[in-house]
Amino acid sequence: DTTAEDIYAVIGTVVARLLKPDQYLTLHEITSALHSMGEAAGDAGMRESCERAVRLLAQQMH
Repeated sequence: DTTAEDIYAVIGTVVARLLKPDQYLTLHEITSALHSMGEAAGDAGMRESCERAVRLLAQQMH
């Protein structure tokens, strides 16, 4: 099962990849990158973590 730590880890990974000096990220950019990362993942656990992270962030937007 995917844990909260797994979800936060994939969010952190995506944010670290996207973050650039003097720029900001939107939740949409982060969720889009998580979705792409999940689609490309060969590991079922990573896909699940990405999917759950997307759902968590989607809840934050609404």
